[in-house]
Amino acid sequence: MRYHDIWIAGTGGTLGDLVPVADAVADGRYSAQAAESTGMVSISAATEAPPEMAVTAGRQAIKDAAEDGVEVSPATLYMHSYGHFQGLEVWPAACFIAGQLLGAQLDEMPLTIDAASNGSLACLQVAAGMLTARPDLSTVLFTLADRFAPPADRWYTSPGMVFGDGGAAAVLTRGGGRLRLVSVVSEADTVLEGLSRGNTPFHTTPEITPDLRRRTREFLARGEVSLRDVRARSAARVRSVVTRALLEADLSADDVDWYVPPFVGRSLFQDSFVRPLGFTPRRTLAELGLTIGHLGAADHAYALHHLSDEGLLEPGERILLVGTGMGFTFSAAVLAADRV
Repeated sequence: MRYHDIWIAGTGGTLGDLVPVADAVADGRYSAQAAESTGMVSISAATEAPPEMAVTAGRQAIKDAAEDGVEVSPATLYMHSYGHFQGLEVWPAACFIAGQLLGAQLDEMPLTIDAASNGSLACLQVAAGMLTARPDLSTVLFTLADRFAPPADRWYTSPGMVFGDGGAAAVLTRGGGRLRLVSVVSEADTVLEGLSRGNTPFHTTPEITPDLRRRTREFLARGEVSLRDVRARSAARVRSVVTRALLEADLSADDVDWYVPPFVGRSLFQDSFVRPLGFTPRRTLAELGLTIGHLGAADHAYALHHLSDEGLLEPGERILLVGTGMGFTFSAAVLAADRV
């Protein structure tokens, strides 16, 4: 969808300590061969629980927006997204975070957006849709946070990437801001849902340490979809959402100044997010990703915070975000550094 007056007014982001990947290779947690393939240098390892990181990032985004005259209040719509354990079972993390950021009495219901690693773009799309549909709503705040501490296996949960810990946030509004949202497009290929389910039966209690690699092997072993098919289907959806988002924005790939897919390893970045599109990105944050790891749902929101906070954007530059998440969902968004 094309948007004409949706703006990101503030961003926030937080990481843990950066731990060298060489340490994990030295003590056997990660193989030297995998490290060479991914090109990972370090990962963010946090001690804070994800809701605490979300509060930290949210406070930054609120302060950032206030500097431009955009106020977040109890009337703000709040959303939280994540892909991993939030610190407690059977507990509404979104309500806790909203209480910390917006106060005890809220005019809107805090929402949880369940889109796994595609959480940033899902929140962006839902927030933009709500602001477009509701003239009474002036601001939307969303946060994202994940932590992959033991017993989770940040090193081998998903091939081609290593998971890092972090949180991010953004405030959206109308009438001006730091980044203008031009378009967002999302699609899904539910045939690939089984990659993260395998043959695992439904449980009556939570699994403490889900073995996602085993589930993927089980799914492929059924022979219904080959690994080649998975790659082809994923590439087709990436091409589709990018093509549609650029078309909605009246842009071509050559007009993109910053290309930001998920923070994955070097090989996966090329195989899944560059080659399928057939173009050479002008600038990316791939090297940043190799120092912090895949932040679960927070990748893209953290990337926008990094671009803004580090002063890397020039007026008029265009940013193309591409996201994917278990399920499988695929999204692309175009933003412009047209500050008003």
